[in-house]
Amino acid sequence: MKKILLSLLLLAIGMAGNHLCAQETHGHVMADEDGLPITNATVVMQTPDSAYVGAAITDSVGSFRIAASLSSYRLIVQHLLYETTEQTFEHTEQPVVRLKERNNALGEVTVQAQHPLVRLTEGRIAYDMPRLLERKAVSNVYEALLQLPGIREQDGTLVLAGATGVTLLLNGQATSMPAESLIALLKSLPYTRMQRAEVMYSAPPQYHVRGAAINIVLTGKQESDSGLQGEVNGTYAQKHYANYTAGTALRYATGKLSADLNYAYTLNRAKNDLSLYSHHQYNGTTHDIEQLNLGDKRANDHNLRLALEYAFSKREKLSAAYTAQLSTGIRSNQLSAGTLSHSTNHKVNAVPTAMHNLLLDYTSGFGLKAGVEYTRYRERTDQHFQESLTERADTFTARSTQNVDSYRLYADQSHTLGTWTLNYGAQYTYATDHSTQHYLPETRQDLSAQDTDSRLREQTANLYAGFETAVGDKLSLSASLTGEYYRYGNYKEWSTFPTLEATYAPATGHIVQLSVSSDKAYPDYWELHGGTSYLNGYALIEGNPQLRPCRTYEGQLSYIFKGKYILTAYYSYLDHYFVQLPYQSPAGPTLVYQTLNFNYKQTVGLNLILPFGIGRVLNSQLTLNGFYDNVKSDHFHDLSFHKDNWVFYARLSNTFRLSAKPAISLELSGAYITRNIQGPEVLSRLWSIDAGLKCTLLKGNGELCLKGTDLSNSWSPDMRMRYATQDLWMQIRPDSRAVSLSFTWRFGGFKGGKQQASGPSRFGTK
Repeated sequence: MKKILLSLLLLAIGMAGNHLCAQETHGHVMADEDGLPITNATVVMQTPDSAYVGAAITDSVGSFRIAASLSSYRLIVQHLLYETTEQTFEHTEQPVVRLKERNNALGEVTVQAQHPLVRLTEGRIAYDMPRLLERKAVSNVYEALLQLPGIREQDGTLVLAGATGVTLLLNGQATSMPAESLIALLKSLPYTRMQRAEVMYSAPPQYHVRGAAINIVLTGKQESDSGLQGEVNGTYAQKHYANYTAGTALRYATGKLSADLNYAYTLNRAKNDLSLYSHHQYNGTTHDIEQLNLGDKRANDHNLRLALEYAFSKREKLSAAYTAQLSTGIRSNQLSAGTLSHSTNHKVNAVPTAMHNLLLDYTSGFGLKAGVEYTRYRERTDQHFQESLTERADTFTARSTQNVDSYRLYADQSHTLGTWTLNYGAQYTYATDHSTQHYLPETRQDLSAQDTDSRLREQTANLYAGFETAVGDKLSLSASLTGEYYRYGNYKEWSTFPTLEATYAPATGHIVQLSVSSDKAYPDYWELHGGTSYLNGYALIEGNPQLRPCRTYEGQLSYIFKGKYILTAYYSYLDHYFVQLPYQSPAGPTLVYQTLNFNYKQTVGLNLILPFGIGRVLNSQLTLNGFYDNVKSDHFHDLSFHKDNWVFYARLSNTFRLSAKPAISLELSGAYITRNIQGPEVLSRLWSIDAGLKCTLLKGNGELCLKGTDLSNSWSPDMRMRYATQDLWMQIRPDSRAVSLSFTWRFGGFKGGKQQASGPSRFGTK
């Protein structure tokens, strides 16, 4: 730890010093309406009294460099498709020039610039979100992300084709909030403020995430913003039970200060239905067990976020954000009936489950970015279990609690040296988890031996250094190396994480990108305590204090043609991969769910995105993905296995323009995926059909959306395990079919607000 603290101190001293001054002016030119970079714009530098100094042409990412550095200067920027602009800057500013699009009238014909759907911005695949979402039946940011090519939803999380996992960022910021809180927040945010989405298979280290990430860029405060803006919205969604959402988003701006307030209330209620057929071997005999499990869960969710930002100048700002998620009235009921057990399992959260997150961030005018964050999570669940079969009669009450406190400090610095940009920084995270589980048995006194009361402490320190550079006008490179010290209890580990990204544009409309990265995934806190939770009279969940982090290595090679056709080849290797799977115990009639480390899991595949359309009437996109999975474990309880499988995924989405005034559009899409494996398990094939109708009204200030999601109610797999002594079949009847109606009304020219995002969740007693 002394070495770590000394390194952090030296880094802080270096950042506090004067930044390096480059003897040149480096800036960017972008479109005013969407913020995308403008290529081949002419930039002329003059002194304040109009004397010529130098000139440059913007490159493929809208950047320019002029070999001069003045205390004050004027820039004149010209482009055939945009209005010419003149702006004056000081030497303390990095010039960013925004151009307004020009309409050229030729008689009765209007020629307007056409922007590509996808561009490459500083090595990142950037999607023009306003254009991508045009006429799409989406109501919030989360639904908008599902429209990105290569993105799909599985088990309530987002999956990016070609990546082992994906982290969501908003305006380049990540936090330690639980992923469940992030998803709920994104569903409460309006999509209209989304400027672009940057897909990165190898995120730069200054984002403090590794591997794949999606950076959602929201438009910042404009000079014209003043007064109060906002929107109100409401949604009714019918699954098996009715669900309701109501929320508001408000924004107030005055001078250099802006404030954003978002609040949403959701009544969530869902059912689950599972039929289980087990040929269970114990005591030298195979026993046929059939169980029908029915249940439902209900909760009232409140999501609140307040963000403040003060801009000292165009490049220097201080921001603070408070995010809270409060779940009240949480209760679930599970009934299991069959040949082995007749049990009821009732859970109630006696006190609200609460998450609080506070983030303070400072961005300087000379490349320094620093911040501090605190996250607090509290949960308490009371379980009442009863087994009514006479020979297995059992009744008990159990109380589970989890209290997590997480602290994070980070600092980043960048310097520009000619065509090179040097980045370095540090991050330190300290987390404590106090979790308990106590049984109050009424029949089996031995349950008290399973009580747990443990405290875990986790420390993670990172130091990184990297660079970005351009070689000519066709090749750009970025690379970094991160050193990490990790300590959990008595477990200590030093690790290094290299990343590399190379982008080559051999000709206009052709882009090739190579990404190589490594990462580490950590188990949930609750699993590390080793407690036991009973699901019904047959199944239980066991923790595993021996779990170790999973190390991942992955690479992607993408080819982009004409700014819209994308072909990606990818490979990943997960060392000590872990997942929770069921296991039929040979000691008795017990089905054990436990998370275990495997030897490895590796995947190789190819993903193709093909957009097409018919004028302004039809806009379609076909996604094809084929991959090969290979997984091995030498110690799956008392078994070993080595399994592999080929998987094919296809999705076709179509948007039809039915009317221009009023704007009415129809969406129709379908998806299909062949069977897959999860360890020795086989997951059944899946298919789904979605539809949506969107109407814009009230002079563009109102939207009405009618959606049907998974109308076939089939986007949830059945599980079959037939391997060695394991013989089990789970048939799931999902509750994923939903029909929803939402209405949104905006006032004051509202377009949303800034938020932050989080990494993978490790909170919750599950």
